[in-house]
Parts: sequence; structure tokens; C-alpha cells
Amino acid sequence: MARTQIFISYRRDDSAGYARAVYDELARHFGAERVFIDVDDIPAGQSFADVIRQAVSGSQVLLVLMGKRWLGERDGAPPRIADPGDFVAIEVAAGLAKGMSVIPLLLDGTTMPAAAQLPVPLRPLVERNALELGNTRFAADMDRLVRALREAIGEPAPTSTAPSATAQGPSASRALWLGGVAVAVVALAVLGWKLATRGGASSDPAGAPAAAASASVRPVVDGAWQADVVYDWPNARYAERFVFSGEGGELHGSASFLGVPRGILEGHVAPGAVRFVTRTSETGAGGSVEAVHRYTGRIAGDEIRFVMQTEGGSSPHVPVEFTARRAGPASAVK
Repeated sequence: MARTQIFISYRRDDSAGYARAVYDELARHFGAERVFIDVDDIPAGQSFADVIRQAVSGSQVLLVLMGKRWLGERDGAPPRIADPGDFVAIEVAAGLAKGMSVIPLLLDGTTMPAAAQLPVPLRPLVERNALELGNTRFAADMDRLVRALREAIGEPAPTSTAPSATAQGPSASRALWLGGVAVAVVALAVLGWKLATRGGASSDPAGAPAAAASASVRPVVDGAWQADVVYDWPNARYAERFVFSGEGGELHGSASFLGVPRGILEGHVAPGAVRFVTRTSETGAGGSVEAVHRYTGRIAGDEIRFVMQTEGGSSPHVPVEFTARRAGPASAVK
């Protein structure tokens, strides 16, 4: 197994949605090969315990996602965290014993458990400096986490530099392509004005380039949006929150599903439209399977009218339609 630098530890029935959202964001910043999450990184047929121990031993940082059910309370029995065979306990104990940088992530106002609530090998966890991660401030909290991780693994923050004409890689290619598009738009606008003038038609020389340029302006979507979503099963009404950011045609941020933020993938913004993908895990009779949610939205002022289609998962779903309304500007979620 290639060296993993960041290991995400979580309890599935406590924080599976957050774990996926955190993984997606960290994979975007550090690369998927440097972040371990059990759903993606344990091949079929391999021992779960063996792969977990190997991944922990090859990591530098252990993230411990702690929601309100992290201890794993059970009726008439000690909490699961006290069970020697509990995978969460095994992961955290291994990280602490190895002397790794162990960062607790307290989700949605969860407080750190008392040392007396933990088995002895896990009690040093309460002395570790924790970070908070919340649905309403997911983007800002993830920025703080990314900075903390770069410091923990000794990696400087990336510097923003203008790509040269000889630069290689996707970023340079995208910049060159966008530059070519901009030149083409201006050239077509000027040609149209010249043709209109030559034909004797009344025209505004400054108007054509301005109109062409306005068509490529990023729609005002950055910031927070709120939606009341009714899903396609009984009693499934949730207040969902969307936090968007990005530049040009790119879209980043989070979109909550069942009240839990998920990292945005394949995000794109165009005049009047927005689209992106999120992923979750569903548990059915055959175990845990991944579901892909594809969102397509039409922008109309302070509203975005969405259609969300779910693919995969443990059961089929029909498209869900809802309207998201602006809840705050970009400055409110930084």
C-alpha cells in the first residue's frame, strides 16, 4: 500500500456523511492517494482489520470524527468504544500509541467525552487540541482543518502564481484554454461590430464587446443557500444547506443531504445554471453501498430551482425537485 498521510477514523452510524464530505475536500487539496477512508480504500476480499492497522501505521495524521453517537452507547451494555474489538477504538489507540498527530473533529456542537468515559488506551485523546466542524460553517471549518493538516505533515500552503506559456499540467492547460476563449470572444464581438457598421446599420462600438463579455461573467451563486427538501420516502422532509464558492466556471463547497454536509464534486457554473455531484453511503440488506446524487439547477435571482437524481444506492429513487433560496452572501460563510 502506498504511504497514506491522513487517516479518517469515524463511526458509520455516527458520522458517515461527514466522513465522506471531509474525504472529498481533503482529496481535492492533498490528492486521494494520500487520504484513507475505509469505504473506498479496502479492496474486496481483504481483511478489514489488517488493512486498517496497515493504513494507520503508514499515516502521519489521524482525524477522529466525533459526533453525538461516537461512544456507541447501547442499552443494557457498555458503549462500543469500551469493546476491545471496536474498530474505532482500535484505530484511535493505534494512532495514540504510535505518537501520531491525532486531531479530534467535534461535529455540530459535540463536546469531548470525559476521560472516565474512555478505555485507558484512549484517554490521552481528551488532551489533544480539537477542531470544530459544523454544517452551517463547513467551508470555513474545512479551511482551518486544511491549514492544520499542512502544518502537521510539514507541507507549505500552495502559492498562487500566474502560469507561464510553458507551464505543464491541468491548471496551466485550463488557463491557456480560458485565455484562448476570451480572445476568441473579443475577436468575434469586434468582427460583428465591423460587419454591422459596414452594412450601414446603427450600432454602438462599445456595446458589442460589453455584451459578449457579460455572457461569460460568473453568476452570483457564491454564499449560503437554504432549501426545504422532501425526499421520495415517507416522512423525509429536511432543511438542507448549500455553501458555494469558486472562480470562473468552477464550483466548490458543500451540499447537505439528510442534514449532513457533503463535499461538492464535478461542480460547474454557467450563465443561468449550476450543476454538481455529491456522494453518500446507504446501508441495505447487502451491506453499505455508495449513492451518487446529481444536482442540476436553474438560477433565477435569489432562487435556484434544483432537480436532484440519485444513482446507485440500496434502492431506486425518483428525481427530487426543490427550490434553494439565498441565506447569506459569500462573505457570511468565509
